[in-house]
Amino acid sequence: MDGVIAPWAGSHNALNSYGDDHRELRAPIAAALTRRRVEAMTPVIESIVQDVLDGLDGVGAQRKVDLVQSYALFIPHEVITRLLGVPAEHVPAFSAAAAGLFDTSAGAEEMTRSMGAVLALLDQLVAVARGHPGDNLVGDLVRAADASGNPLSDAALRDQLMLIIAGTEATAHAIGTLLLHLLSHPDQLALVTSGQVPMEDALTESLRLRPPIASVPLCFAARQFEDARSGEQFGEGEPILFHIAGADLHPERYEDPERFDVRREGGSRSLAFGYGPHVCPGASLATREIVIAATRFLERYPHARLALAPEPLEQTASFMSNGYSSIAVELS
Repeated sequence: MDGVIAPWAGSHNALNSYGDDHRELRAPIAAALTRRRVEAMTPVIESIVQDVLDGLDGVGAQRKVDLVQSYALFIPHEVITRLLGVPAEHVPAFSAAAAGLFDTSAGAEEMTRSMGAVLALLDQLVAVARGHPGDNLVGDLVRAADASGNPLSDAALRDQLMLIIAGTEATAHAIGTLLLHLLSHPDQLALVTSGQVPMEDALTESLRLRPPIASVPLCFAARQFEDARSGEQFGEGEPILFHIAGADLHPERYEDPERFDVRREGGSRSLAFGYGPHVCPGASLATREIVIAATRFLERYPHARLALAPEPLEQTASFMSNGYSSIAVELS
């Protein structure tokens, strides 16, 4: 397998493994991304968000910004580099390469370059942590992996870290999409900013309506079978791409599923963070980032409005990511 799917389907990580293999690979990540780590990162997230907002204050009289490129992308990238302990001099190149991993319109050469740059730095971080595990996520992951009955190799540890990096792109899209949903629905925005509905509920509904991950590569049919509902045939070994973004719009599960409703009757559950044994171990951290980013933005700019209607907004060039490449907003 080659091209853009190869790095995701080929990695030996918890995303595309099952059974005992999956439990072994997932355990160190779950042990490293503890509530203590999330709580310890909360003041860091607050500080990063305030710094980015201060930067928006300097846009001058025009007061128009790109919510994605100038705000949403900065926050998770800065959080992950601090969480991993990426040296300051490597942060720009690391962030650019990490973002390139999701551009499924990129050619094989570009994808190979992005993947190579990210893997090289992760190899460095793991090697350093093996000798001197610091107070960061890589150190926590090494300690958790070494404490297990079957310690993971450096390559396996690196592949688990790739999953955490993958979460930065999803978190950025979730921030932008949540603010887009609120700014384009003033009645729903008023419920949240007045305190009648928690921001967490608005996020849950936003994730249901437009989850930041559209599809998960890649599974293969273990045997020949027919899907009873559609009648579609699958041969043994045939690759299958799950389009999870469509699952939460099913009319049998939700009444008027295309409507954004922060008070949706029965709640808004989604597959945005996975399900069952494959639920995202970084869900708590991502939720904290998104809620803080959206809350502080609306506090700083209570009169912000969309500069364009949502319909013509350009979507990302990816069949994995599910977000917008640009969201123009007038701050006042």
